[in-house]
Amino acid sequence: MSLTQLVNDLTSIYPAVFTSDLMRYVIGAGGVYLTVNLLLAARLAARKIREKSPPDGQIRREILASVRTVLIFAAIGTFILHGAGHGLFTVYSDVAAYGWWYLGVSILILIVLHDAWFYWWHRILHYPPLFRRLHRLHHRSHNPTPFTAYSFDAGEAVVNAAYLPIVLLALPVHPIALLFFTSHMMLRNAVGHCGYELFPADRGGKPLFDWMTTVTHHDQHHAHAGYNLGLYFTWWDRWMGTEYPDYHAEFARVARPLKVRPYTVAAVLALLVAGALDIARAQAAPLSGAYASPGIGIVVRFEPCSGAVATTCGRLVWTWEKAGSLKARRGDVIIRGLQWDGKAWSGGTLVNPQDGRTYRGSVRQSGRHTILLKGCAGPFCKTQTWRSTASIVRDLSGLPKK
Repeated sequence: MSLTQLVNDLTSIYPAVFTSDLMRYVIGAGGVYLTVNLLLAARLAARKIREKSPPDGQIRREILASVRTVLIFAAIGTFILHGAGHGLFTVYSDVAAYGWWYLGVSILILIVLHDAWFYWWHRILHYPPLFRRLHRLHHRSHNPTPFTAYSFDAGEAVVNAAYLPIVLLALPVHPIALLFFTSHMMLRNAVGHCGYELFPADRGGKPLFDWMTTVTHHDQHHAHAGYNLGLYFTWWDRWMGTEYPDYHAEFARVARPLKVRPYTVAAVLALLVAGALDIARAQAAPLSGAYASPGIGIVVRFEPCSGAVATTCGRLVWTWEKAGSLKARRGDVIIRGLQWDGKAWSGGTLVNPQDGRTYRGSVRQSGRHTILLKGCAGPFCKTQTWRSTASIVRDLSGLPKK
C-alpha cells in the first residue's frame, strides 16, 4: 500500500470515528451531569460528597481539554479500524465465529485488563516529574464534575488510548464488545466524577459491592492524590495498600443503605432495582434546623407547622435589628405552609420582617448546608441563598466540616 493510499484511508475513516467518540463523551458526561448534577441535585443533596461547588470556569476548561482527548482517542480508533482491515487486529463480524459465551467473556476481559492498565499507569503518572507533564491538568479539577472524565493532558490521553490497540493484538473482539467496553468506560468515568454517591450501602454502611470503586472512592483521589488509583475495581488499591484509610467512613457518611437481604439471585436483582429507585425517587431530608439569611441578617428555624405536621414553617429566632424596629418579633412564624412536592418545599407564604408584606414562597435544598429561599409577588421573584447556622459556627470556630 502506498503512503498516499494510507493517508486517504485514514482521513476517510477519521471523521466518522471522531463523531462517534465525541457523541459518546457528550451523551456520557453531559447526560450524567444533566441527570445527576442538575435534575436530581436537590433530591440527592444528602448524597453530595463535597459541600462546595466547583469554581467558575472549571467546566469550560474541562470540556475544551476533553475535545482534545477525543481527537486523540479518535486517532487511535482510526488506527484500530485500519489495522483490523489489514489483519493486524482480529475484529470479527460474525458472533457465531466464537460464540455468544466468548462475546461475554471478551467484554469482561477488556474491562478487567483495562482496570489493571489504568491502575499501574495511573500510579506511574503520579511520579512527580511525569505528574507535572502528563497528569496535572486532570487534578486541577480538585472538585470534579462528570466533564472531568476526559480532562487530560495530551500525553495522558495517549497513554489511556494506547490500551485498546495493545490488548487487541492478542484478543479477538466483536464490534458489540468494543461498543459495550467503550460505553462502560465512559459511563463509569463520568459517574465516578459526578460528586454524588450513587452506589448503595449495606446495613453496616459499607459499599454493597465493595469490590467496585464508588463515587466516593474516586472523589477521594482528587482530594488525596496518592490514594484510590483504581478505575473500576478496588482490588489493586487494596493489594498494593493505596486505598485511602478513611474511605469506608466517608462512604458511609453520604451513602444510603438498602434493606433487602442479598441471599438469592432474585434478591440481588431486587437490590439493584431498589438502588435505582432510591436514586430516581429520593426524597430530600425533612427541612429542619436554623438557617441564616445572607449577611446573617436574620435567623429562621424550620420545624413542622403547629397542627399540620405534613407542612413546614419557619420561626424567626434571631435578628440584628432591635426589638420594635421590625414588623415581626422573635418567636413569630414568618414562613408558613411549605409542602414537599418532590423537588422543593413549595406552596407556602413568606412574611418580610422588614415591612410585614407577604409573598408566595418556596425553599429548595442546594447543598448539604445551604438552601435557596424564593419569594414571589405576582410574576416577580427573588431568590436568596441561606446557610445553616451549624456550618457558619464551624467556619468561625475552625472546626472540621462534617
